[in-house]
Amino acid sequence: MSLPNFPPTQSGEKEIVLCTIRTCSRLFGALLEQGELFVGKLPSEEESLQESYSAEDKYKIWMRHRYNSCSNCLAQLMGHKSFQIKEFALCTLMKFVELEAKWPLIKNEWSFNFPRDLLKLVVEGLIPIEEDSSLLVSRFQEYLDHDDVRFFVMKMVAENIGSVMQKAKKAPLPVYQRNVFALISSISMPSKDSEMKNFLVKHTNQEEWKVSKLKEHRVAFERMWLGFLKHKLPGNLYKKVLVILHESILPHMNEPILMIDFLTVAYNIGNLREPLEYPDFYKKLYSLLDPYVFYVKYRTRFFHLLDLFLSSS
Repeated sequence: MSLPNFPPTQSGEKEIVLCTIRTCSRLFGALLEQGELFVGKLPSEEESLQESYSAEDKYKIWMRHRYNSCSNCLAQLMGHKSFQIKEFALCTLMKFVELEAKWPLIKNEWSFNFPRDLLKLVVEGLIPIEEDSSLLVSRFQEYLDHDDVRFFVMKMVAENIGSVMQKAKKAPLPVYQRNVFALISSISMPSKDSEMKNFLVKHTNQEEWKVSKLKEHRVAFERMWLGFLKHKLPGNLYKKVLVILHESILPHMNEPILMIDFLTVAYNIGNLREPLEYPDFYKKLYSLLDPYVFYVKYRTRFFHLLDLFLSSS
């Protein structure tokens, strides 16, 4: 993953910030590759001063804390007013994600290692609450080609939605929800297990890792979309979801029938009742006829609409 190569600009805050990011990228990139950061559960800086730690460990602990501070600063810079700075901060964080995937800072003998905390900072920076981040999301799409990155992004987005929308107490957050839609609608799902071969984290027994299983990806994908769609959306987002529903969402869900509640709510939005282009409408409608439909929240309304559609000339 190459970092953007920005040309020199006039002196000022912007160039200083870009040079600082570039320096941090080279410094901590080299330290990660050379094993100069403390590996394992990180003690506090106060704890590290105890006699039980060697001079080398104290140095590595101190540098690991500086690395964490750098990563947090880069996450904040993803919200900078300059897109160049946003992009450079994003790419540097993803460079660190790739390096941590190769040289983990936390090693669990009983599980596979992935720099989830670092990737979480990136995800939070991609879906701010009050600022449009669609351009930065577009820049991030190349990283979603990695199957493990895509898997953990989906899980983290679902967690983020739950946390943010709970604090909003059911009130729509238009900018945030548009940012989330921009990110999750850019996710391209594989259609079979054999297509998932592009991982940041490599393992000799990769086939035993659940992240390499299409079924697990479908579960994460389904939870992410259902978590997003269960909240009231800004009006224009309903139509955007409906446009991509049949090709980009339903085919990759384990239980497409769970979308009935959303479809019923969308139909009841007044400005969506005009005709929509929806290929294979009846084929998709029939696919929703599953015994589970008797348990959905809006089943009465769904059967009313079903009768309406099937009796239509």
